[in-house]
Amino acid sequence: MLDQGFAKDVEKIISMCPNFSSSARRQTVLASATMPDWVQRMITKHLYEPARVRVVNEQVPALEHGVMSVVKSQKIDALSRLLRRQRASELNQTIVFHRTKHGAKKLVRDLLRMGHTAGELQGNLSQNARDRALDSFRANRTEVLVATNVAARGIDVVNVGLVINFELPETPQWLTHRVGRTARNGNEGKAITFLSEEDGEQWRKLRRLGAPALPEIDGTLLLTTGEWKLGAPPREVTPAPAPGRPLSRRRPQYRRTGAAARR
Repeated sequence: MLDQGFAKDVEKIISMCPNFSSSARRQTVLASATMPDWVQRMITKHLYEPARVRVVNEQVPALEHGVMSVVKSQKIDALSRLLRRQRASELNQTIVFHRTKHGAKKLVRDLLRMGHTAGELQGNLSQNARDRALDSFRANRTEVLVATNVAARGIDVVNVGLVINFELPETPQWLTHRVGRTARNGNEGKAITFLSEEDGEQWRKLRRLGAPALPEIDGTLLLTTGEWKLGAPPREVTPAPAPGRPLSRRRPQYRRTGAAARR
């Protein structure tokens, strides 16, 4: 909730409550799935000698996550082929993450046209529409849920066997939240992050901010046989500088003045 823009509202409510020095003492509890730096600053600001309670999951997540190189124009075809292969899996449902609400809506239309049962979950939907999409997905009436980051946190669907990042997120934290929709409660799960040539700069940015060096999936093998084969992380190529004006081979000409010009 704090990360969804409610932090200022929460701080306003806290400011209206009794402070620590008053006779009407308050008790404040802050619960968060993650503890980034700005949440730590809120803890320091508003909590007095807090007792920290941390829930530790002793199970190692059975998650396999890799990147798959896909030409941008072939993304939708690759996605459709992956979904058809996923149907044979015991955990056969898939969540596909898109970066924008408009893009998610268009992707759902494309998947429906290609014969898939698809639903969408994005910020422009009413609460009733979101509930219907989730209920259909949980009941396995929908094989794929196309979502923006709105579904990356706080939604637990036990049958998700595959998460596909159709487009890259803005931060490594969102990447973690997205792939966390699978491999839950001891179940196995897989995640695939599509990388096209246009994604190079954004992927390098995510790596600089702490995203893991993910192994590369053999996309040809996966799409043709269904075999999941992971290799080394893709080589990160530094983009060449933009070409400038070619250097002239002629020696620079100087206009001589004064005595030198008269000689």
